[in-house]
Amino acid sequence: MRIAPVLAFIGAATISLSAFADSSIPPAVAAGNLASVQVKAAHTYLSKGDAEHMRGSFELSDGRTITVTNKMNKLFVDLDGKHEELIPVGATKFVTRDTGTRVAFDRVPYAVEVVVDQAAR
Repeated sequence: MRIAPVLAFIGAATISLSAFADSSIPPAVAAGNLASVQVKAAHTYLSKGDAEHMRGSFELSDGRTITVTNKMNKLFVDLDGKHEELIPVGATKFVTRDTGTRVAFDRVPYAVEVVVDQAAR
């Protein structure tokens, strides 16, 4: 007969303690089944004005020249006979849509220097 009050006490204690649980943590993470990673999103939007001020030809350190053009707020690069769209992946870093070539400018807009990494493919 004493078991009923003990079970009632355990049930009430469980409900009371669950009120202190952090509801922002998903149950799977709280149970230790998943790792939680916070990622800070990079600025990946290029305004039409910034894109217009990025147009031009840039000489690379190996003697090749790339040409950057824009259509609205999208940038395009002509490199090694290919015309590809540049996708922003950071404030000054871009990746070509088709080949995955990385292109980094010293600043956006009004870039003066550019670095191209084709080994990233």
